Amino acid sequence: MLKKDFLVRQMEEFGKVMAVILGFKRQQDWDKFEKEIADAALKFTSFEINVIEKMSDVEFEKEILNHPTLTQDQLKIMAELLFEKLNMFAQHNYDANYSRLKVKCIALYSHIQNNLTQNEFDLNAYYKLQILKK
Repeated sequence: MLKKDFLVRQMEEFGKVMAVILGFKRQQDWDKFEKEIADAALKFTSFEINVIEKMSDVEFEKEILNHPTLTQDQLKIMAELLFEKLNMFAQHNYDANYSRLKVKCIALYSHIQNNLTQNEFDLNAYYKLQILKK
């Protein structure tokens, strides 16, 4: 029960952080946007987002997708943060960064979707994959 309470609190807190991130995005304050994403990634996943972005596809699979202690919720948080950063790259026409990060986002959302139990369905992961595959 304590673990469930912790996870609920963590997701609620992440929701508040996402609201701040989206506010910076709406205001087009990209420096604060990127800083908040970097801080959130470190806080909720213990990974630096800039390090994740620079990983090769093989390193990403080994270090993130097959990480022994990252929870499904942490992977979902990471996916959301990477997806928001991907949108920023698209808005700024950073094509090389966009292409590299898009591959990671697809891999991460696919991993999330493929590791759900039979009784689970993640609508967010499903729709993000549909958007990314277009």
